[in-house]
Formats: sequence, structure tokens, C-alpha cells
Amino acid sequence: MTRHLIKLFWVFGIIYNIEGSRPVPDIGLPRIVHHPSDVVVRVGSPATLSCRAEGNPEPTIQWLRNGQPLDTDKMDAQSQPIVLPEGSLFFFSVSLGRKSQSHEAVYACVARNSAGVATSRNASLHIAEPFFCGS
Repeated sequence: MTRHLIKLFWVFGIIYNIEGSRPVPDIGLPRIVHHPSDVVVRVGSPATLSCRAEGNPEPTIQWLRNGQPLDTDKMDAQSQPIVLPEGSLFFFSVSLGRKSQSHEAVYACVARNSAGVATSRNASLHIAEPFFCGS
């Protein structure tokens, strides 16, 4: 009886292992599927730099400003851009100012997951100043 019980567990153990070992989905390097494009906007207008990436696991998006990680902590709350759920960078109101405070810069998005990193092409955000005709 004991011998049959052990064989039965052994058979079920093999069946369980075969059924339990499902193929692991392929791990996929991040890939930028929508690169940001250059944008020209007026001071005070909203702006969006688009970025979308694919990968497995789903990559997270970080933005670079002039080659450095975008540090929104240095910006006041009203001028902080936000990263939208799909990865785009949205500015409520672009501003000109000191070089470190101005939104005018070269941006790139970086997609990162456990399989690797992908960086988009650069995109420039240019801010057009109001033009007043003299009398």
C-alpha cells in the first residue's frame, strides 16, 4: 500500500510540475514606439512632448532635459511639467526665465525596464516670445 501511495504521489508530482511550469513570457527590451518632436509654443501656452514605449515588463518613462534627468523639484508647482500615464510630458504653461527655470530646452524620454533601457530622439521645446509692433 505504501509503495503504491509513493508512486501515486510521484506521478502526480510529475504531472503537477509539467502543468505548473508554464512558459515564461519573453522579456522584451524597451522600445520607443513614438518619439517626441520639436515644438514651438507661445509663452504661457500649454505644450506636450509625446513619448510612448513598449516592452515586457512595461517600461517606466523618465525625461531628460538638456541631457540631464528632469528635476521637477527645482520648479515651482505651477510650472512643473507632469509625465502623463502613457509617458508624454505635459506643460500647463510654458515659461521663459533664467536658463535653469525656462522650459525652453532639448528633451528626450528614456524607457526603462528590467530588460534594459531605450532612449528617444531629442526634441526641442522652443518658446516664441510675444512680438509687439512699435508705433
